Amino acid sequence: MKTPYDTAMRVQRREIDAMGVAINVQVNLLNQIETAHDETRASIQREADVAAGDLGLSSHAYMERIRAEQQRLTRDGAVQSARLDQMRGKAAAAYGAFRAIEVAAEGFRDDANRRTANAEQAGLDDSAAVAFLKAHRTLRGGR
Repeated sequence: MKTPYDTAMRVQRREIDAMGVAINVQVNLLNQIETAHDETRASIQREADVAAGDLGLSSHAYMERIRAEQQRLTRDGAVQSARLDQMRGKAAAAYGAFRAIEVAAEGFRDDANRRTANAEQAGLDDSAAVAFLKAHRTLRGGR
């Protein structure tokens, strides 16, 4: 049964779906940042191991650059994580709005079904009353 809420439900469903896609993209971006962060951590460890074995090799410039990269990745990760939290909040709000509209639509359907059932029952009651009156008249002598 169609309700006046169907269009609003479709709009909310699309918004929820779009938020789901955006959240997945954001999670993938965070995973990429974490992977890059792990790679820089491993690179720092490898360079430290190489530098420890050769005292004549200076790795200060490299270490400064890779640590700066690691700090950038940490900042980017924090920004993207905050953005993901914000998206999740919006998705939760969109889902809440969808559920509210869905409950209203269910209430509309229930009311319509109740009105239909009441009308059918009233029709049956009327038919039964007419049949009763006809039977009663027949028994009383056909008036």
